[in-house]
Amino acid sequence: MKNFLIYAALFFLSLPAHADETKAAPNPSLSINPVMIDSKNGSGSTLGLEYALSGKWKNLNLGSNDAGTDKIDPDATVGNAFVNYSAKGTVAASKDRNPKNLLEFELNGKYRFSGEIDVLSGFFTKYETDQSFTNKQLVYGVTATIGKRNLLAKNDEFAFDAYYGRVDPKGDDERKKALGTTAMNPYNRWDLELLYLVQVKSSIIDTVEFNYRYYLENGASTAIKNADLDKFQLATIRIGLQKDLFIAYSAGKLPFNKKNDQIFQIGLSYKFM
Repeated sequence: MKNFLIYAALFFLSLPAHADETKAAPNPSLSINPVMIDSKNGSGSTLGLEYALSGKWKNLNLGSNDAGTDKIDPDATVGNAFVNYSAKGTVAASKDRNPKNLLEFELNGKYRFSGEIDVLSGFFTKYETDQSFTNKQLVYGVTATIGKRNLLAKNDEFAFDAYYGRVDPKGDDERKKALGTTAMNPYNRWDLELLYLVQVKSSIIDTVEFNYRYYLENGASTAIKNADLDKFQLATIRIGLQKDLFIAYSAGKLPFNKKNDQIFQIGLSYKFM
C-alpha cells in the first residue's frame, strides 16, 4: 500500500493540467480515466485506464419531448426506442496485476418510457473477455432498467439494471479447467447492477457514488460451485474530488477474475466527447 501511494503521487505529478469546466457530452460519449490500481491480494501496483464508450445507431422518437437520449430524465414524457452500443472496462499495464479484468462490448435495442420513474426494457447481446482475450464468452437475452433522480435527497441519482441472458462459454478456458472438459454447454445467468450517486459539490468532494454488480449462474453444477465460478459480485465506493480527481475502493471480483480481492484506485476523470 505504501508503494501504491508513492507511485500514485508520481503518476499525478506527471499528468498535464486540464480545464475544470466540462460540457455536456455529445453522442457518442467517450471517457478515459487514467488510474493507479493496487489490490490487497495482488502482486503490486500498476498503471491502468478505465474506458467507457456509448452511442446510438438508430433512434425512434415516439412522442417524447426530449432529445432521444437513454439517460435518466424525469422531465421527459412518453418514450422512445433506440439501438445502443457500448464498451467498457479497465486495462492495466500489467494484465497479471489487473484485479478488474473484464472487458464488455454490448449492443442492445430498448424502449424507454419516461415519467416520474424512467423504465427501459429490451434485448441485448454482449461479448465479454479478459484483457489478454484468453477467456471470452457471448451473452444474449433480455434487459430492463429503472431509474430516478431525487430519490432520497436532492441532486441524487438511482438506477438498477437487470439482465437475464444465455451465456455461450466456449471460449472460457477457466471454466474448461474447472469442468475438466472442452465440451462447454450454454447456461443462463442473471446480471444485476445497482448505482446510487449523490452530488455533494463541497470544496473538496464533488460526488459520492456506490455501485454493486452481481452475477449468478442458474442451476450451476457442483463442479462449477466448487470452483467458485457460479457467482461473482463487486461493490465499489467512488468519491469524486475537485479537479476531476477520484479515489475508489472495491471489494469482490468480476467474471474472469479468479479470487475475491480488495481494490484501491486513484485516478483522473477525462471525457473526450
